[in-house]
Formats: sequence, structure tokens, C-alpha cells
Amino acid sequence: AESHVWLLCWGLCGLVALPGTSPKLYAAKSDEGRLPDDRCSAIQMPSIQSVECPPPVSCTPASLTSQYRWRFDFAGDVRCSARCNQIGSLSVPARCVDAKTGQVADQTQRCESREARPELGLPCYQFEGCVGPVWKAGPWGPCSRPCGLGEMERPVECYQLVDSPEGPSYHLRQGQCSHLDEKPHLREYCLMEPRCPPYYRVSPGKCRPHFSAPGSSSEQRLCNETGLTRNSPQCVQLTGDLRTRSNTTVRVSSSNCRSLPRPPPFSKCQVDVETLRQYRIKCINASAAAKEPQFQLAASSILVQMERRESLQVKCGQSATVIPGTRVRLHCPVANFKPAKLGWQRLSGRRDAVRNFTAVKSFTQCRSRICQIDGDLIITRFRPKDSGVYQVSASNVNTTLSLHSHSAYEAYVQAYLPRMMLLMQPNSNSASGRPQAQLDSPNRDALLWMTGPWTSCSVPCGGEGQKTRTVHCEQLRSSSYSVVPDDSCLKLLGDKPPMSERCGSHVCPVWRAGPWDSECSTERCYSTGFSLLTRRVQCINQANDTLLDAQCGHEPKPESVHRCRNDLCQPEWRTGPWSKCSVSCGAYGFSSRQIRCVWRQNGGPAGIACENLELPKGYQACYNGPCERLGCEDLSPVCRIYQASALCAHPSLRRNCCKTCGEYQLHVYRSLQSTHLVSGSRTAA
Repeated sequence: AESHVWLLCWGLCGLVALPGTSPKLYAAKSDEGRLPDDRCSAIQMPSIQSVECPPPVSCTPASLTSQYRWRFDFAGDVRCSARCNQIGSLSVPARCVDAKTGQVADQTQRCESREARPELGLPCYQFEGCVGPVWKAGPWGPCSRPCGLGEMERPVECYQLVDSPEGPSYHLRQGQCSHLDEKPHLREYCLMEPRCPPYYRVSPGKCRPHFSAPGSSSEQRLCNETGLTRNSPQCVQLTGDLRTRSNTTVRVSSSNCRSLPRPPPFSKCQVDVETLRQYRIKCINASAAAKEPQFQLAASSILVQMERRESLQVKCGQSATVIPGTRVRLHCPVANFKPAKLGWQRLSGRRDAVRNFTAVKSFTQCRSRICQIDGDLIITRFRPKDSGVYQVSASNVNTTLSLHSHSAYEAYVQAYLPRMMLLMQPNSNSASGRPQAQLDSPNRDALLWMTGPWTSCSVPCGGEGQKTRTVHCEQLRSSSYSVVPDDSCLKLLGDKPPMSERCGSHVCPVWRAGPWDSECSTERCYSTGFSLLTRRVQCINQANDTLLDAQCGHEPKPESVHRCRNDLCQPEWRTGPWSKCSVSCGAYGFSSRQIRCVWRQNGGPAGIACENLELPKGYQACYNGPCERLGCEDLSPVCRIYQASALCAHPSLRRNCCKTCGEYQLHVYRSLQSTHLVSGSRTAA
């Protein structure tokens, strides 16, 4: 029996730090292992205690242990090594304790002398210390538009934070953040430049099959062939507004689009079968139209004459601007058709008249200013009234071109000078260091990047803004230029000049206001009881240099004048001396004087401040007495009649009735003097 002992065997700890299991007792023999329990019935069973998390299975003879042994302390500082929502390791410390009392020994050597310190590492899953999950938004991307209202995007992902919002994190699925209240915006409006450069907006009209008129004779056309529609170009400008979150396109003055190539008056469109039926046009398939005439359109859509030359050739598909007096040849190469059988007509002009032209065999047979020779339409001397749309027909196939007019001065100033100056400075405004304009030696032509004017900066100063401009490729000839695709300039000149540029990074000038006047002076009276205080307000830069007020227009200007109370500012009517009488003698006249509204203290003009005061008289009657004449007698017996009728004011009657009229004037003067209406320098006795 003495060789039999109780073995104390611990259960296995779970994967998670949950309440522990109780130990199990097995009957065992120290050298034979486990025995039936009744073999140890004579030996006292050790006490059984529960622990939080028992160690892995190990059996230790209870009677063979010393007083001191190692015990795992689950009540101490036991932490999982994993972070939030991860599997880690749970390290349980081993302490040397007294087996009888359970107290921790003061020296670990008591246990180390018999057995090394055991180590216990258990798997664990960390539930605590998690912050989140949360939505994390990345940086905003670039704005979708260089001008006007655009949109910018950013990534928004679901993340699990660890320890703190500023600490490490790891990515989760989007659905794991679906319970959160609000997801950050993926898109946001942006406004780099409020106003875009002006441009031509084309409003197409109704699509017509080559401008055939309703009710015309039946024709045959391809069912899928394109027609023409009249364009109505308008100069417009797009403006973005963050408050309304919208872009608005407004019409502006056509002068803002003067530097831009004007769109052609007509453009191609797809005509539906119903429209063809309205114009009595029969559809044919492509195989039947394989041998139909085909026009070769010009590669460039815009042609502008820059200086006066004898002749100019315009091809189909072009919109040409011509100087009056030039001989213009309208040329349309055609395949599968004889050029001499082409038919020309003008569809629209100043009066929207349709005009047909008769073909002749030679120029000597031409009896008018416009003739058709060998399939080309020749205008011997172009006039502004020749502007319009011209259509050429080959059987049932039509195409058009348009002519416009501008003066030689407009062509020189607006077209010739800017391009010649650019050719003289080929490296100006080049984005890549390569020339912006270059001559093509074999043809003496030139290719250039033509740039429009910069718009105003979206942020004039104090921050980073943007300005934009138009850029297109042009081909210059000896007397004209045409707008060609950008590929032509990219091959020879390289990169396209930038269409946008940063601006506004310099420091903004500021307003500097001086001190107010020390007193409210009567020298600056401006209304009854009020005067003005003034101070000096200047626009200055960082170097304290005085600038124009317009350069500080980004901020409102401070007050430079302020009113103040001054009871001495009282207005009054001030009169001048009376003028001389308008009649020197022998009759009554009028005299006048100047009346001014002034401030009583300084005599300065007071404007309308006297409007409520009584206005003094400015005119009065006057009489300087009869004229002193020797031998003044009446020459007619009827003078008394003239006196009675008061006709003495007439010079001839006054000469014939000198005495009578003198007495009459004296009578009238005395009557007026008695009513205080006159003041005279003399009185008659």
C-alpha cells in the first residue's frame, strides 16, 4: 500500500480564456502508472481545488512532492499576445508556492532545486481592445474639369482599428461597416476655375436630306446616308456655382469668340426614313449605290484669308473667310462622276435666296461675275453679298461649303499680325522646349500652335488658382491659314502648349488706412448739422509701395469718409449786388442779382441744402428817369392817342411823340415806385 499514491492530473485548458476545469484524481503506482481506484482506498485523498485555467495534462505524485512546488498563477497579469480580433498566445507565469499554505515562497531556489521553472503557452483569441470597425476615407483625386463645376473622387474602405484611431489597422469587407450610421462621401463637387473660356455652341436645326425642298421631284438616296442641318453658332460661356451645384451656360457677346474659328453654318446629320418620305425620296441599298459619285472633302474645316491676294481656292467641306475683291475658286474633287456635269447653287445669302449657276466651257464665254467652268465655280471678284452657303450636286449626291467676308484691315490686325509675330519668335510659349511654329521647307508652309488669350485667374492672389485658354493647330500659307487636326502639329512641333496654368500664388496687396481727422471741421460741411471726417486709404504691397486701387479689388475698400455732428454747418441764401438797369433812360427795365446757397461759416457751396429756406428775389423793375433831350417836342397831333394806348415803347412812336411819351413813362415809373417794385437812380420832378 505504501507504494501506491494518488496522482494529481490536470485537465486541458481551452483555446479561449474561459473559466477553468477542475483537476481529476487517478489511482496510480509510482513506478507502474495508473491503477484501479480501490487500490488507493487506504490512503487519504488529497484536497481538490478548481483553478481558472489548468495546465496541460501532467501527472505528479502528490505524496512525492516536496513542500514547495511550481504553480501557474492565472490570477496574475495574464494577457493575450494577439491584437484585436486575432489569434495569439496566452503566457501564464509560474510561481514557487508552499504546497501546504499556498503562500508564494520568498525564494524561487526552493522550487528550482527540484524542477526547472515550467512554461505554459496557450492559444487565445483577443476580443478586447478593438476600436471600430470604422470607415476610412483616402485623399481626394483630381477635379474632373479644369473649369466650371466638376467632381472629384476618393476611396472609402472599411477598416478595423487597433488600440486607438491613430494606431494600426487592417482592411475589412465593406459589409462589416454596413451597420455604421453614415458612410463618407465618395464624390464631391470641385471648382478650379468658375468661368470657362468662351466657345461657340452650335444648335443644330432640323436634319434635311441635302436641303431638298418638299414637293420636289422624286429622287433616289441611300437609306443610311447623311443629310445636312443648319447650325446656329452662339458665343457662350460656362460658369460653375458651388452654391447651386450646377453649371450654367450663358450667352455672351460675339466679340469674346472673335479669336476662335467660327463653326461651319451646316453640319452633317443622319436622316431617318420618315423624313426621306416627306421629301419624296426613295431609299436604295449600298450595293446599288456602289458606283455613286463620291466627293473628296478638305482635310481642314476652317480657311481664313490673311492678306489681299489675286485668287483663293476653297474646297468642299470648308468654311472660308475672304477679303472682298479676291477671285475665289470653289473646287470639289469628285469620283465616279464627270466634273463638267456638276451643278452649283447658292442656298443662302443675305436674302436667303436660292440661285443656280450656268456652266460654260471657257472663261471667255462668261458674261457674269460668277461662272461655272470645268466643274469649279469661279467668283471673279468676291463681294460681301456673295457670302452664304454653296451646294454642289453630282447626280443625287450633294455637299456644301460656305463663304464669309471680312475687311483687309480686320484680316491684317486679327489674323496676319498675331501669326507673323509668332513665327518671328518660334520658341515662345512652348511647353516642351520645341518650337511652337515651324516652316515646312518644301511648300514654304508653316505649322503652329495658335493659342487664345488667358482667362482671368480663379484666385487672383494669396493662394493657388488656375487660368485657361484655347489651343488649336493651324497651317499657314502665303496669304491664308486653315485649322487642321492636332496630329499635324504633334508630329512636327511636339507637345501641345498647356491649356491651363496655375496662378495667384503671390501675396495679395492690402489696404492701409490712416488715422481719422482730429476734429469735425466746418470746412467739410455736407448737410445741415453734419460735416465729414476723412482719412487716407491706400493699396500697398509687401514693400509698402503704393499701388492702384484696382489691384486691391479682391477686398472691399475701407471707408475714407465718415460723417460727424457739427451744428455750425448751417446753409443760407447769399445774394450779390443788383446789376445795372436794362434800360438806361426814358423807359422802365429790369435788374438782376446772383443768389447762391452757401454754408454760413465758410461760404462754400451748399448745393440743395437751402431748398427749405425762402428764396430771395433775383429780379426787380427799374427806371432811370426820362432821357435829357433839348427841344423834346411832339411832332404829331395824335401823340395823346399813342399815350393812351401805351404804344410809346415803340422806338418810331417815341421819336415822334418825345414829350408825351416821356411824361407817360414817368407816370408809369411813379406808379411802380409806389408799390415798391422798382428802385431807380433818378426820379423825375
